Amino acid sequence: GEIRTLSADIALMASTKFKNDATALFINQMLPTKAGRYSSNIVYTESNEGLHTEDEALVIRKMFDEFECDYLVLDVRNVGLSIFDLLARDMSDPDTGEIYPALSCCNNKDIAARCTVPNAPKVVWAITGSAKLNSDCAVLLREGFRSGRIRLLASEYDAEDVFGECKGFKSLSAADKTALLLPYINTSLLINELVNLQYEENGQVVKLKEKPGARKDRYSSLSYNYYVA
Repeated sequence: GEIRTLSADIALMASTKFKNDATALFINQMLPTKAGRYSSNIVYTESNEGLHTEDEALVIRKMFDEFECDYLVLDVRNVGLSIFDLLARDMSDPDTGEIYPALSCCNNKDIAARCTVPNAPKVVWAITGSAKLNSDCAVLLREGFRSGRIRLLASEYDAEDVFGECKGFKSLSAADKTALLLPYINTSLLINELVNLQYEENGQVVKLKEKPGARKDRYSSLSYNYYVA
């Protein structure tokens, strides 16, 4: 009964002036509960800056297969639509030669029509953000944390203690150790993002925005992921 969703909030330009434009990816392991609902375990996350469109699409497509995901939650506004167009056709990994079949959209007929590959799996949940949708996402994510239905990875410090007990970890290079710890480091960065968001309420709509110089790409990707969950 497990369902896995990969979410991607897309940004392609690395910026030294504005530090809030990175692509944030999250894997949500949804496990059914006895009450007929799902709990969300955010088992992996990474963040990429400055990748070309084709490279970003390949990263997403490979991760979708490697984690055996059921759905891909994709923000299709702006550059995200270009990513969908690449995912909607067969693509190959230039390093391995492996072919990744096209994916189509399951919740938006107009977006799905952009995929011309017959019988492509309809697994992409297209997010076209609006003030109301973003408000709903914010409220749901807050309630998910309050109710304990969403759980994050441990901190990188706790993870390093656990990995340190594994045979061979201490003999790894610093780069390999960091690669193993990156999902936990990114989780700490997510938490820092969440607690530093500024909150505004206008009528029935909640708006969250980042402080100057801060970012909210991880928050956006996670909130869309949990909304679909």
